[in-house]
Amino acid sequence: MYDPLVTLGWIAGWTERIGLGTSIVLVPLHNPMHLAKQVATLQELSGGRVTLGVGMGWHKDEFDFMGVEFEGRGRRADEAIRLMRALWNGEKDFDGQFWSFHDATSEPHPSPLPEIWVGGSSDRAVRRARELGDAWHPSRGSDADHVRRIKEQHPDLRAIPRTSPEKVEAMLDAGAEGAVIQFPDEAAMRDFARNLPPGR
Repeated sequence: MYDPLVTLGWIAGWTERIGLGTSIVLVPLHNPMHLAKQVATLQELSGGRVTLGVGMGWHKDEFDFMGVEFEGRGRRADEAIRLMRALWNGEKDFDGQFWSFHDATSEPHPSPLPEIWVGGSSDRAVRRARELGDAWHPSRGSDADHVRRIKEQHPDLRAIPRTSPEKVEAMLDAGAEGAVIQFPDEAAMRDFARNLPPGR
């Protein structure tokens, strides 16, 4: 699998209108200052088309391979999201448990600010999406009933799940504002688009 941000930089160079996004970047495996710079650069060079989908990770082997502590990844990621937003907003000071900076400059300041979609299906992921994100981006393991329950509890929370083509209608009927779909090939994607009902 290619690195998502490098790949999106390549795609941004030969497209003008399509949205660019990750689904998902495992934030605890990244230095948030570096990640903030990468996303801000992509946002500026693409003309403001970037959405940053983020997740916490569940596969401990990935963390062991990278030499990153698995425990506490959620707390580190929460702080990382706050830190990235601070850098994008041009804040010069940030005091955190894991990272801090003072009298700092980090540019570009992306405009518009990239949206952050928070992945995951747990209660903590929903809280994280409400507190720190712009949308809840539940994983492919979520079903329409789960999305409906969360939307009933939090009607103002935007839900844009990852799902399969055959489950899109159920997700939209459950209250999702959109969906991210994985297709096996371009032909399947074009066939899906041709058969979308009007207004979808």
